[in-house]
Amino acid sequence: MKKAVITILAAMFCLLAAIYCFNPGRRATLKVLQEKGNQTVRDMMLSSQSVTSFARDRRELMWIGTSAGLNVYDGKSYIQFGYDVKDTAALPDDYINVLHLDRKGRMWVGTQNGLARYVGAYRFHRVALPAHHHNIIAIEDSPEKHDSLAILVSDGNQTYRIGGDEKITPSSHSIQPNNLQAPLPADLSILRKPAEVVTATFCDLGGNLWVGYRNAGVQIISQNRIAYKKANANALSDKTKGISILTMATVGRHVLAGTALRVFAYDEKNSRLEQTLFRDLFDSLPKPRQINLNNMVGYDDEHLWLVSEHQVLSCRINNERIEVLAKSPLFKSVLGQGLKAGNHLYVSSEKGRFLRFEFGKPQPEIIRIPSPYFNYETKLAKLSDENILLFMSGMHLAILSPDTGKIREMKVAGMPQEGSLDPAFVKQDSYGFVWLGTKRDGLYLMNKEKTHMRRINILNDAHIQALVEDTKRQVWVTTIRDAFFVTFERKQFQMNSLLSASQDLDDWQYFSNSACISPSGDVVLGSSDGCKFMPPKAMQTNFLNTQAGIHASEMLSVYGVEVTKNNGKVLAVTDEVAHLHSYTFAHDENDLKFNFYYPNFSRRSALMCQYKLEGYDRDWQVPTYGREARYAHLPAGTYTFRLRLISSPDKPALAERKVEIRIMHAPWWSSAAWLLYFSIVLGILFYLNTFYLRARTNHLLLLQEQRELEREKQAKEMNMRFFANIAHEFRNPLTIIAGPLMTLNADKALPESVHRILIHVCMSVNRMLRLIDQMLDFNQLETDELRLRVSEVDAAEELRQQVASFKESARVKGIRLELTVKNGNYHAWLDCDKLEKIMSNLFTNALKYTAPGGIIRIQASADEGRLKVSVFNSGQLMEEDKIQDVFKRYYQLSDSQDSHQYGWGSGIGLYYVKRLVELHHGEIHVKNMNAVSETSSEASLRNGVEFCFSLPTDKSIYNKVEIVAQEKHVMQIPLKVENEEGRTLEMKREEGRVKNSLAGNASAPSKNLPRILIVDDDVDVADYLHYLFAPDYEVVNRYSAEEALADLEEVKPDIILSDIIMGDMSGLEFCKMLKGNLSFSHIPVVLITAMASMHNQIDGLKLGAVAYITKPFDPAYLKALVKSQLQNMQMLRQRLGESTKTDSLAENIADTLSPQDRKFMDEVYEMMEKLLAQQDLNVNSMCRDMFISPSKFNYKIKELTGETPGIFFRKYKLNKAAQMLHEGQYSISEIAVLTGFSTAAHFSVAFKKQFGVSPSDYQ
Repeated sequence: MKKAVITILAAMFCLLAAIYCFNPGRRATLKVLQEKGNQTVRDMMLSSQSVTSFARDRRELMWIGTSAGLNVYDGKSYIQFGYDVKDTAALPDDYINVLHLDRKGRMWVGTQNGLARYVGAYRFHRVALPAHHHNIIAIEDSPEKHDSLAILVSDGNQTYRIGGDEKITPSSHSIQPNNLQAPLPADLSILRKPAEVVTATFCDLGGNLWVGYRNAGVQIISQNRIAYKKANANALSDKTKGISILTMATVGRHVLAGTALRVFAYDEKNSRLEQTLFRDLFDSLPKPRQINLNNMVGYDDEHLWLVSEHQVLSCRINNERIEVLAKSPLFKSVLGQGLKAGNHLYVSSEKGRFLRFEFGKPQPEIIRIPSPYFNYETKLAKLSDENILLFMSGMHLAILSPDTGKIREMKVAGMPQEGSLDPAFVKQDSYGFVWLGTKRDGLYLMNKEKTHMRRINILNDAHIQALVEDTKRQVWVTTIRDAFFVTFERKQFQMNSLLSASQDLDDWQYFSNSACISPSGDVVLGSSDGCKFMPPKAMQTNFLNTQAGIHASEMLSVYGVEVTKNNGKVLAVTDEVAHLHSYTFAHDENDLKFNFYYPNFSRRSALMCQYKLEGYDRDWQVPTYGREARYAHLPAGTYTFRLRLISSPDKPALAERKVEIRIMHAPWWSSAAWLLYFSIVLGILFYLNTFYLRARTNHLLLLQEQRELEREKQAKEMNMRFFANIAHEFRNPLTIIAGPLMTLNADKALPESVHRILIHVCMSVNRMLRLIDQMLDFNQLETDELRLRVSEVDAAEELRQQVASFKESARVKGIRLELTVKNGNYHAWLDCDKLEKIMSNLFTNALKYTAPGGIIRIQASADEGRLKVSVFNSGQLMEEDKIQDVFKRYYQLSDSQDSHQYGWGSGIGLYYVKRLVELHHGEIHVKNMNAVSETSSEASLRNGVEFCFSLPTDKSIYNKVEIVAQEKHVMQIPLKVENEEGRTLEMKREEGRVKNSLAGNASAPSKNLPRILIVDDDVDVADYLHYLFAPDYEVVNRYSAEEALADLEEVKPDIILSDIIMGDMSGLEFCKMLKGNLSFSHIPVVLITAMASMHNQIDGLKLGAVAYITKPFDPAYLKALVKSQLQNMQMLRQRLGESTKTDSLAENIADTLSPQDRKFMDEVYEMMEKLLAQQDLNVNSMCRDMFISPSKFNYKIKELTGETPGIFFRKYKLNKAAQMLHEGQYSISEIAVLTGFSTAAHFSVAFKKQFGVSPSDYQ
């Protein structure tokens, strides 16, 4: 199983490796994917502040040449190119003299050391120039030919023409170097550094003037620069320049600007400006902390509230100075925005507290807001119906009625479901629309009916800071880095971005609540660079110059896709993606960055750029990282990157670009891998199902086995109880039997024949008593109820007495029994009854498996407080790996090559011995004894099995309960009696014969009686059968089937009585071998056994036994059966002597003849038929033809017919003659000749002698 699992795992690993190696997704289909070159750098600043030239390509990107490299500006950052000595595709030099876009849209770069043409993919093609003519100072389209170019080099104003094949030829065309392509403004004060040398100028499509300085970089001057400069020529702008304005408000004729430390009050009409420090206004906080001013709320033209994080002041403006009229106590909770509604100030706070102040009163009224979303960050707006709109965290809205103080929540369609959006501001404009700004999710607009809201998706920055509405009903919105104004025309909104007029790049920052409308109508925005006044009229010029001949679709392009692999390696698609359709990337190339551009250099654009990755983004996104869109860890799939320019969310896009992107699945995520996973899952499910079914089956089998064990245990307990009860019940009738037997044995007047029968009965009763005791002991052993009865005895004498009782059985079987007791007699504490049972079982086992002529050797010794006894029997050895199993209950050790079986029988005897030894606190083991160095005769007596056990003999080993004063008496019936004459009558067994006689007197058996062979290993049963048949038959006893087979030719029995259960060879095997031997197949076999099952009887009869008698048997029936079988044999002999073939036998007689004997007689009749004309039978010739020895032939014919072969042949001829006479075909003389008689007279005499009549009378 483990090997199969390892093989499956190895195959799966190889399959996954193959899928990974051959996965097409590993090889991106994009051919232009290149590693970014070292000569290309992206930066937020120019490569040098020394500007030399400008140019605009067809994609509206600005190319700026400097003394230290080339810069391509997309309105957000610079892509820098320079010289690389190792890269021939780089620029020929870092110093850029001139840039030129030719008629075909190709960009040419002239340097001090050569000319190069941009070929795309961040690469340049260097043009080969004549020697010493490499310093390019001017380039223009040649008038000589449409596709040619004129260049001017620095050596003597030499001009060359470059053809379409880039062949260099001298030219007569005259050109002048001029990088000032646009005139400077009349008011030079607008320049960043008027005294600095201007080296290059350029005017873009938006009317912006690009000015390059020798040492001051680039300045972009927009069309509204003068208007912006005029609007900001005031004291407030000058005084706050470089200071962060955190909050703003307009109160009467004053513009108020709050910073981190003070409040500026500016009187726009009188141009007066004063400042008031916070420390002069607010109470000091418990800990040294900065006072944060949340907002300023005007009460009337001269009064206002100042709301900080922990205090609210009622103030007055006096000569541009702020005076405090009333102070609220310091609040522990943080305060939020303040809003005037009616004559009250409403301030949001923590823990659901809403504060309402009256002007000039320090203590507020507290209104409880039962909403978990209400806190100090809640923004407030006054609605047209005088109610207050609460904009709470998570985009939750509620309306508060100032008159009643009741709150009701608002549910508006289109409201985002994200619960983490924080409010930035909320305001209702003059049209009735409600504007809601968030800190991370941009700007939302709610309709007049307050039933629906939508997101304004055209802002570049999603962090909204402030919103105001000017006098022209235009809404001004600021984000962190940008500002917009929104006009409402034809029921549509138009979003316009503002110009950061004093700077070239995005380094301004706007703040929350930092915007207001000045008394003159200008929009004032608080920034990190002070207050900025924005005149609305000057900011309304539309950026898109449609008359310039450049369409919006030409202004929008995706010029690069950067790909980052999982290992951090950056790859770039550097060609212009607008001309390509789709790209395929590998699974580990899923970090994408799209670089795009659109002309928005003046930042006053009416255009807004949005992008969306279809298949990933749900809504249009506004760039937050400049002019790029980043996507990290894109899942495998097909996407469409869409980029568009819009002027309003309600109008169609002015331009749009699409790029198809496909990211391949990882090899382990491919279809083949999924098929493999599916197969694995199926395999696992199959394995789990198999495992489950197997576990379930095993569980059921275990339950079944447990039930079987329980039933077996119950059955065993029932059997034990049954055996115990039966054993006890046996004792009752045995008591009745034993008592009268003892009385009868004591009666000397009984005849000797009666005493002999009584002796056999006594022997069986004693044996049954021992078996009953063992049954009771075994039952008590199994239930741990058997106890020792230890007393002090002479152990040696006990062993001698027990071995003496075994000698007769050993002598009868021809086995030598030896006893060796070392160290003489010795006393020990033992249970003699248990010791006798141990020795009896070991001796019975040894006697059963010792062949005649073998030896049983018993040795005993006492050593170190233990009695050690060994019982050795010669014979076969046991298998070493199974030798210790003989002590297991019901175990039978068998040899496959022999029928010899140690532990034959029920398998309880040796187990019973082991339990008795252990009960006696002893040990027992068995081992093979192999005398390999002995001679063959000695080795046969020394090879065998030895059982050794040891028992403790010290009294201290046993407890008081186990020690008894006197050993229990076991009833035994004496087997010796005396008759009236005083002679002793006993049972003696002698070497296979049993003699019932008075002591010293014996009589030889008669030779004329039928001979019975009794085969039984039970000596008592054999003695009883001998006694039963001895008066009428000659009885021979053999105690094993092997011995009986060996003595058949000597004994030559007329009938055999055999047991089935014997030692090495069973009675069935003995019967089979007997019937398979032609010499003895005619002998009737009667099986006598205790195996009473029907299939055993059928097996015995199939093997040729004439009868199957079960023990116990009826002696009269057995005698009648034996007599009947002998009569049948005699009748068979008579019929065979009167017949000429076996077919003529009567059916009842024919059944007595075995198939083998029938075949033998058929052959004999056939041979005699052939020899019918001979006078005498030639036995030797006939035996040769039948392949049998003459002696066996004579014995076989004698046993089957009762006659010698010659006499049987003579009878056969006369029977044949009688048959011929009966048929009447031949005369008497012819028949005499045919049957081998010499004369008719001789034939007549012989015929009359056999049949009693002459042939003529018979005929």
